[in-house]
Amino acid sequence: MTTPSLKLDPYACIDEVPLHRVRGNQLGILLSVIAAIAAQQYWILLLPLAVQLVGRAYGVRYNLFVRALSPLLPASAKTESRELLRFNNLLAILFLAVALLGFALGIETLAYVSLGMLAAAVVLALSGFCLGCFMYFQWKQFLARRRLRKS
Repeated sequence: MTTPSLKLDPYACIDEVPLHRVRGNQLGILLSVIAAIAAQQYWILLLPLAVQLVGRAYGVRYNLFVRALSPLLPASAKTESRELLRFNNLLAILFLAVALLGFALGIETLAYVSLGMLAAAVVLALSGFCLGCFMYFQWKQFLARRRLRKS
């Protein structure tokens, strides 16, 4: 009698996501923003928005950017917290939605500022500094201080 070999799902890690998968998503967002601006075709921003919404709803295993781009990056043993990723994902969704809304309503300044903030956050993250993580930490600190004052 042989025991079946376990096949581990590389996307099923409970609390952490390998950094090369995170970087694949970030790279996909950045490439989409660059393509949309370079081509002056802002409907291209619907792709990263859809990818982020699907990833948020169904998990990282369904994120097209992670599937397509993370295999091209060197595998990493470093990980990032799913909680932080969900917060960063929400920020990306908000920036993309505001940019698309700005372009749709003819408020290009709003759209470009939103895209600029998203691109800056992604470039910083790809460089090793997670601005969203910093913002999340500050938010948690604010809530903790508020709770302490109330008690």
